[in-house]
Amino acid sequence: MNSTDSKNSISEVKKSVDESLAKMDKLIDDLKNERERIKNDLESKIENLTFGKFNKEEIDSFLEEPYVIIPKRENEFYVIAPRWVDFQIGWLDRTTKSYNIFVVNRYMQWIAPVPERLREKLKFPTPLPLKVVDGILLTGKEHQEEAMQRYRGFVVGRIGQDRIRIKRGGEFKLIAQMIEDGILPFIPKPVQQEDLVEPIESMVIGANIVLRKYQEDAWREFLDKGACGIYWAFGSGKSFFGVYALACLKGPKLVIVPTLTLKEQWEERIKKYLSGKMDEIEVVTYHAYEKYRNREFTLIIYDECQHLPANTFIRLATLRTKYRLGFSGSPFREDKRENYIFALTGFPLGMAWDELLKLKVVKMPVFKLHLLQDNRQKLSKLNELLKLPLKTLIFCDSIEFGQRISSMFSIPFVYGETRGRMDILRESDTTVISRVGDEGISLPELERVIEVSFLFGSRMQESQRFGRLMHSQKEEPEHIILMTEEEFERYGKRLNSIYERGGRIEVLR
Repeated sequence: MNSTDSKNSISEVKKSVDESLAKMDKLIDDLKNERERIKNDLESKIENLTFGKFNKEEIDSFLEEPYVIIPKRENEFYVIAPRWVDFQIGWLDRTTKSYNIFVVNRYMQWIAPVPERLREKLKFPTPLPLKVVDGILLTGKEHQEEAMQRYRGFVVGRIGQDRIRIKRGGEFKLIAQMIEDGILPFIPKPVQQEDLVEPIESMVIGANIVLRKYQEDAWREFLDKGACGIYWAFGSGKSFFGVYALACLKGPKLVIVPTLTLKEQWEERIKKYLSGKMDEIEVVTYHAYEKYRNREFTLIIYDECQHLPANTFIRLATLRTKYRLGFSGSPFREDKRENYIFALTGFPLGMAWDELLKLKVVKMPVFKLHLLQDNRQKLSKLNELLKLPLKTLIFCDSIEFGQRISSMFSIPFVYGETRGRMDILRESDTTVISRVGDEGISLPELERVIEVSFLFGSRMQESQRFGRLMHSQKEEPEHIILMTEEEFERYGKRLNSIYERGGRIEVLR
């Protein structure tokens, strides 16, 4: 290249750079102008709100208290906050275009701390110091008359001046009502030394079971109380804690689970960590009451104990056991019988999700909602998503639709009649699964959950399904929901279980 050509080439490069810089300067000016326009437009809209002029001096007051409290019923309140404020408390009841509406009652504060300032405003009455033990309500002299009047539908008569006899068979109902009133009526029954394996330390280290700090704290609480409900986030080690308890206690033990899938998983863990104790431990589903009604156990574990208050399962709480544990990452029910979850398991032990997220014990998935017209479009979107090869669970309540997806994409379908479920789930990169996979499944390699069919507006199901990803060891697991516009309109409340945990959903149309 001669000097003239070289100069021309340099000149062209300089010209190109200058043009690029000019375009960049223009883009910066355009962005500044757009920012100013948006600012002015926003201020104008705020100033012209129908409810009055925008008072800038009130902003500080709003930031101090960005919510309003409205009574819902006795000892229960709505707490309403703008959607753009990072604020979660209690259960998210519903949302509008502008506001989140939470429900808070007294027993919620036992599993997730309520800020002191808000607790003062809720002004829950001081609970009576009442306790229940062996069919007797312990009142003390000063509270016997008040307790007799308040709970007369559950009791039959006074015993002396400080106790009341409970109606036969009414103990759990009374405890549930007392919990609704903000009273924890349990009396600790510490685990007896004679029921513990000795020495625990060498046995546990040999089984390679090591608890995290918050699990150690919970274990000490259980040793002191003898009956506890554990309400930690999905993936935070509730079942691992349960295996530890099974390892540490002597005698016959029973684990009760809602599905055969969970039964498989518990049996695998017990075989892995406690192979020498297999003859002491039985794992059954919630339908097994009749078989065990006359048996006695050292320990019963109720996994996914939000099922326990159901009319068909509540009898399981009456099985004879010295100690009990209940586990749930979603202790709420569509029939509003949350108080029974606590009444049937014991002292509640919770931990705020944000604390577990900070400790990196669990991770929040990335949420995306695709709004489509019909099932045909769902299949088309599913075909598009599956082109990216990730370890995936496709949740589908409809057996017919699940079989169609299985056939269309040549992937296995796990549902009620399927055997060897966990092997299929581990070995397949992509699996369609019915609601038998909603709860408890732990797949560390799972990268993505896709929902195509679901149980109407069930928040519990939604939280359980995204909970499968909180077990994942992957960095950014995805939870993708495929809904029609009609489904979104009718069943969109199920998504509140995501919002109330601080999740954010990207909506795509």
